[in-house]
Amino acid sequence: MKKIALKNAARGTAFDYAGQSWILLENDDGRTLCLSKDIIETRAFDDGNCNNFAVASSKEYLNGAYLDNLLEDVNGPNAFLTTELDLTTDDGLKDYGTCTVTIFLLTVDQYRRNRDVIPNADDWWWLSTAFSTKSNGYESLARLVITDGTLGGGSARVRDIGLRPPCCLASPLPISVEADGATDDCPPQHHLALTAARAAKLIAEAGGKAPRIRPADADRPLTRRKLALLLEECLDPFARPVDLHGEYR
Repeated sequence: MKKIALKNAARGTAFDYAGQSWILLENDDGRTLCLSKDIIETRAFDDGNCNNFAVASSKEYLNGAYLDNLLEDVNGPNAFLTTELDLTTDDGLKDYGTCTVTIFLLTVDQYRRNRDVIPNADDWWWLSTAFSTKSNGYESLARLVITDGTLGGGSARVRDIGLRPPCCLASPLPISVEADGATDDCPPQHHLALTAARAAKLIAEAGGKAPRIRPADADRPLTRRKLALLLEECLDPFARPVDLHGEYR
């Protein structure tokens, strides 16, 4: 495991925060969209059978009791950010506008955009997108995801469909991930048991053009990247001499 900033983790990375496991979906301008790794519970989209997430009972629960529980598990200031959720319906109507939330349900567009890194769940789960609107004769039907990942729909009052909430977190948040889940801005420099002088000698003995090395660099341990630069200089007669500090000279 290693500690990195959330913004440097790959899409699909699983990590723990606030007592729950999340999957990183996308990074955008200091914000990271994450989805609960699992369905947290089954619950109606709205107890009153309304498919407008802005006034749904599930929205009130997620941003009330559920969010309170998450915050209790955070040690220090939390990284949760508010989000303006686009409630455009599946048929493109904009009657429901937007709503400002901290914890929410994915929209159909967010789901489709990130489907490649969202694992299937063991039950159906709600999305925040309505099938259409009350003005078009559909005041109750909301979109959902079926166990095989395909999209379906259900009446908002159905109580045995899961909640799998997403959130937006501040991208600098430090998280623990497996080593291969990181894309650091400054990748770790794994030093080889080989100095620059020794590498130059081996290259010359093998019949290559000996690279030019500054005396100050002769005894420095090489990283894989710097060894690659030295080899490039030896193999390419037009290559410029390489400064082992990373700059051409």
